[in-house]
Amino acid sequence: MRGILAILAFLAVGAAGILVPERANAAGPDHLDCAYPFWVGFAPLHLANELGYFEEQGITVNEIIDDDRSNALAAMARDDIDCYLRSVGEYQGRPRTPETQGIIIGTIDVSDGGDGIVADGSIKSVCDLEGKTVASEPNLPSTLLLQMALKKECGLTIDAVDLIDIASADAIGVFSDTGVMAVGAYEPVLTETVNAHGSRGAHVLLSSKDYPNLITDTIIARTDNLREQPDKYVKLLRGIYRAIDYFNENPDKAIPIMARRFDLTPDEFREVLTNIRYFTLEESVALMGTGGERGELHGIFDEVMQLNIENGAADIRLMADQQIDNTIIEQVWQTRSE
Repeated sequence: MRGILAILAFLAVGAAGILVPERANAAGPDHLDCAYPFWVGFAPLHLANELGYFEEQGITVNEIIDDDRSNALAAMARDDIDCYLRSVGEYQGRPRTPETQGIIIGTIDVSDGGDGIVADGSIKSVCDLEGKTVASEPNLPSTLLLQMALKKECGLTIDAVDLIDIASADAIGVFSDTGVMAVGAYEPVLTETVNAHGSRGAHVLLSSKDYPNLITDTIIARTDNLREQPDKYVKLLRGIYRAIDYFNENPDKAIPIMARRFDLTPDEFREVLTNIRYFTLEESVALMGTGGERGELHGIFDEVMQLNIENGAADIRLMADQQIDNTIIEQVWQTRSE
């Protein structure tokens, strides 16, 4: 579904604006420019804006939709944006180095079945794919899932399969080639591929449900700005997690607001939500850790880092302890009753 939504991004970006060389509002203690891709996992930030939660905190948040990760990295380097939202795997990808602007300060959503691998009926386990041709899009969650499963279940690396690059949206057509024994995709392409190829016993061999929290989306702050103006990031996270609480308590009211941002109907938005889950503040704190101690996200970061090194998406090993800062979310947690 990420890919299909991305196709619509061009139109949406025209309305929302793209990353520009100079920001309209200078960075200050009461303003943030935040960029994120055209993906509904990031909708709580928009919901917080629409509900006035940021305004109540005394900050303004300018939302910028831009699917191009390189744009966000360049904008961070120029001090044109204060934050952006991406998955752990995307955060790690080249050309990031330990000195690159940006550090993870929170989590927002996780893929929960929305990404996976469809296989031929003769493939009963991931290990059966050894030596077989598998088609998947580089740097997308399905490839990371395949790598993780090969490693955990079979003791193999991604080199154990003959991996060919495709666009995930083409998975149905690609799987028409009986020489391709498995394809990586996202919903709804995942289900559509299974339905289109029942004659060859197509089935979902592996999905993000099998590896909880592996495909986690994060909130990333500009490192220098975080050091200079940490309070506004506390307010940013406070607003986002308050919006997630509102969504959980009032989905029928929240969904129409969130859906409009992504040019979806409420029903279409609900369909996408069957494959993702938003993190509450409590869940995010458990992932991030507190008191400078490692949380579950640190282990996920390290595992995904190894996968990205192996598949060539990254060539510099980043250290989780240096790339995850849990001091901001800890302040949000400690002041949650205020």
